[in-house]
Amino acid sequence: MSLSFGSRLVATASRRMAVPSSLSNVSRSFASVGDSLPSVELHQGWPPKKYNLADFAKNKSIIVLGLLGLSPPPDPQSKSPNYLEHQDALRKAGVQAVVVYCVNDASVMQAWAKDQKVGLSLLQLMGDPAGELTKALDMELNHPGPQGKGLFGRCKRHAIYAVNGEIKAIQIAEKEDDPAGDEFPEATLADTMLEVIEKVKNSS
Repeated sequence: MSLSFGSRLVATASRRMAVPSSLSNVSRSFASVGDSLPSVELHQGWPPKKYNLADFAKNKSIIVLGLLGLSPPPDPQSKSPNYLEHQDALRKAGVQAVVVYCVNDASVMQAWAKDQKVGLSLLQLMGDPAGELTKALDMELNHPGPQGKGLFGRCKRHAIYAVNGEIKAIQIAEKEDDPAGDEFPEATLADTMLEVIEKVKNSS
């Protein structure tokens, strides 16, 4: 699994999409641009400290990156440098935090953060142990393919750009032949999100 340091609107898995459009060939009811980020708790560290996402996002520009999840690190397919290496550009674009979450407990996320050497970076790795955020955003992975491999209640790969708690853009890596979005994560990578942020700012 890759840690990529990714009317009702979602963006497609195409990097050229940065503003509202429909997810081709996939009919779902995802969170929409203009919605507020859900008021749900994410867990960080061990013992876990709980952060309400809506409160955390107040008066900030953030990216919320939802991932399928992982086995205990190290994850050999990790792409965390994508976000780590783009920190200067993200900061220049006004991003103050990148919340990386998946349906795992906080201890797993803490170990993953240590393995990825996120340190004092923009990245904040948090757990969504009960899948509350995943369900609130309607990003739960219910495809029979991953479920056949024992992946139940997981989160499909997506990236949300939010300003002061308001969703400004959503990128979803899901495709019909890649329901989790892990094989083709390009829509959620840092360089794509920088393009998204620029287009959102230019359209406002």
